Amino acid sequence: MKLNEFKVERLFARNNENVSLELSDSTCQGFDMKDLLGRADDECLKMWENLHIGHTDFKGHPKLRAAIARRYKKIGPGDVIEASPEEGTFIVLNSMLGPGDEVIVMEPAIPSLHEIPRAIGCKVVPWKLEATNWGWKLDVEFLNEAISPKTKMIIMNIPNNPTGYAPVQTELYRIAQIADKMGTWVFSEESYRGLERDPGAIISPMADIYHRAVSVGGLTRNGFAGLGVGWIVSQNNTVLSDFLAYKDYISLCPNAASEILAIIFFRNIQEITLRNRKIIQKNVKLAEAYFKSYGQWFEWTPPDAGSTAFPKLLGDRLASDFCNRCIKEAGLMIIPDRLFSVNLNRFRIGFGKDTFGIGLAKFSDFVDDYMKRCDE
Repeated sequence: MKLNEFKVERLFARNNENVSLELSDSTCQGFDMKDLLGRADDECLKMWENLHIGHTDFKGHPKLRAAIARRYKKIGPGDVIEASPEEGTFIVLNSMLGPGDEVIVMEPAIPSLHEIPRAIGCKVVPWKLEATNWGWKLDVEFLNEAISPKTKMIIMNIPNNPTGYAPVQTELYRIAQIADKMGTWVFSEESYRGLERDPGAIISPMADIYHRAVSVGGLTRNGFAGLGVGWIVSQNNTVLSDFLAYKDYISLCPNAASEILAIIFFRNIQEITLRNRKIIQKNVKLAEAYFKSYGQWFEWTPPDAGSTAFPKLLGDRLASDFCNRCIKEAGLMIIPDRLFSVNLNRFRIGFGKDTFGIGLAKFSDFVDDYMKRCDE
């Protein structure tokens, strides 16, 4: 399997020393060790102090798998495999897909969801999100028309990165109904689940809704990117066994220290999620006010969930050139749409951190100068 480079991550890597602020970061505000351990209960502190740095349970720490399972209705601890989100995606797609398989993939989405099936040799059918005045829309009836007995898998990223789109519950059940009609599997990357802007509209995981679904989640977007903790879940024990066999060739067993820190996260999940949501809500208002005030240059499509949005650069100016100049001239990282394999003249912004307001002010100064030069 020949993989193309992961363009988003390579852009970050190549410009790591050239940027002072990231306006496209997809994660929430991080924690330092002192803060996180300060939230630990007595049991977690004891596990931390007595931590043995050796081989761990190959499926994941039992207490961590139990905590993950509580996020689902039809998933028990035995239905959980601990793996980082990208590792989980790699394992699932390589285990279940082969050359010539047809897949329908949400677009735009995390680049690996398109690239891995392409590298395997699958026929990739894009399922495009559409921008409207009230938000992003996914045409579920397109799926009904595009699916066929040849369709091995529907690949979703919900809540979506980079757009911030989240479907409503009826759409999820309709997707499951369409997939079931053809015996098609659904794979759903759901790392932003729980960070919906409306706490009363948290989407159900596909692994709960549909018996042929696999959901991948993780702590990366919640401010714990450095832990590398995530999971794969499914109601189907056969595919879970296949995933474990594939995982033997990658990470084999989870990181012992990260597991204990992740258990601390789950025992404080409500408080941490509330903190993240407050930061996001504050910064979304700043972003919306800014982009609407510059309506002659930008189109703002409001996000439903997560900590990213995907505004559009209007006119004949190219988003790729705009982003490159922002990186080089302002030292501010923003990611153009082409890195998500789409050509919509959009770029991703990330508003999950306290520094967003500072970055937005710097972005505003760059925009004023850039547009002035373009008009000369």
